[in-house]
Amino acid sequence: LDGESSECIPFDASESQMKVAIEGFEGVEGVDIVLSAAPDEAQFPYEYKIMFQGNYAYGEWPALQVKPSHFGAAGCDSFVGGLGHTAAILPIRDESLCLDGADTTVAIVIDSLTPVGGTFSVSYGQDSSVEVSLDASTSDVKEVLSQLMGSNVQVTRHDHDDMSEGIAWAVTYPGTSNKHDQLRIVDTFVTGRNAKVNAYPILTIETYSRENDSSGDFRILLDGELTAPLSYQASQKKILQEMHRLNGIGKVNMLGPVDGQELSSLEVNALIADSFTAQGLKAIALVGDLTSTFAPADRLMIGTCELEIKSIYHEDYDETQSAGNIYESLYLSSPESANAKAVGYSIMQIKPSDGTLNFLTDCSQGDGVSETIRIGSVLNTDHGVDHSMILKSYTADIDAIEIIPERNWRGTAPRIFFKPPSGLSPHTFTMAGIDAEKVTIRASARNSQGLGPFSNPLVISPSSTVPSAPTSVLLY
Repeated sequence: LDGESSECIPFDASESQMKVAIEGFEGVEGVDIVLSAAPDEAQFPYEYKIMFQGNYAYGEWPALQVKPSHFGAAGCDSFVGGLGHTAAILPIRDESLCLDGADTTVAIVIDSLTPVGGTFSVSYGQDSSVEVSLDASTSDVKEVLSQLMGSNVQVTRHDHDDMSEGIAWAVTYPGTSNKHDQLRIVDTFVTGRNAKVNAYPILTIETYSRENDSSGDFRILLDGELTAPLSYQASQKKILQEMHRLNGIGKVNMLGPVDGQELSSLEVNALIADSFTAQGLKAIALVGDLTSTFAPADRLMIGTCELEIKSIYHEDYDETQSAGNIYESLYLSSPESANAKAVGYSIMQIKPSDGTLNFLTDCSQGDGVSETIRIGSVLNTDHGVDHSMILKSYTADIDAIEIIPERNWRGTAPRIFFKPPSGLSPHTFTMAGIDAEKVTIRASARNSQGLGPFSNPLVISPSSTVPSAPTSVLLY
């Protein structure tokens, strides 16, 4: 853990054995361990979900590693049986579990078919509303919202292209247990064709690795529904495609870049041959399975042409037909052909696909086995990709979300950060007026059904015994 090694851990360690090993690291406040059976293909009997207690800054939270070179080494018992032992570490940060609570994230979105104008009003909780001009700057919007919600509000302005004209302000503010503390919008005085202003929840998902070298796939589990695998650098179209396949999701848009930033496209190498068609349509081929990365309607830049993906699918290598025949007959000795034999290739059918497009004459792009092209749109960060999205229509419980890395997840301490839209108030309470050297308390949860069972007794020693001096108590 961050350069420190644990004691020897048995290959079939129990929950308690794993807990003792992890809590032996300096600086670990505590962990919870959940043991489950490993998949049939694994050489180890169990896999472990390790939940760290405590507040680690984003990007600096524990980088747990298991090095195969340490198996049966440094005084540990040697491994017996099996071959090529490895360990996969799949780190996730779920901010909804943080003891200090979690912020609420919403987008104030302006949509219109024509240029917009006028003002809209915003209210929060029981406070009166304030007016906001549609040409207001980010600092102006933050100042207005700070009047309603306090100084801890954060605001950023983003591009938004759901309709012809659009603006989105992402608003982050401390979570609260009061269900009435919600942003409300009235857009009566907004001008523009079909113009509207609404507040929608934002689902935050980001990939991160220290060296920005993540690879592999993950899935989104939302209210019991699971997406297909998504690449760490999946295009925005691919993210939207998978989200819209969920029954509980009606409409989703990507958040888009902050003002002054731009979306990036992914640079890849492709087999290009003007004569190549797939199922009668103009097509190109890329080595490997890229169906978790790109989707139909993704933008495709080939030479000087801006085109569009009509469909994408993966095939195993077949030297007698499709792209396999081109690899085999024209580029047999190339590294790309060797790789295609091992992992297959992805076929991209292209719009327009009526047969009139010629890559050489129309796009200034010649044939080749590894030609550079650009595909899709992604929002890159310094250490990964931001997949955050605006949830406009849904029936799912959007706070019931998990991110599940696939077993091919790799990189330098690769991580996935996600945060449900609804904030949470801190899991703390304050006791005032303590004048004893020690206090014993028991806690109980309460909801609409009544009180739950009491906790075990907890003995605390206040840092000060001066009357009315508050002492915070953290519940784990």
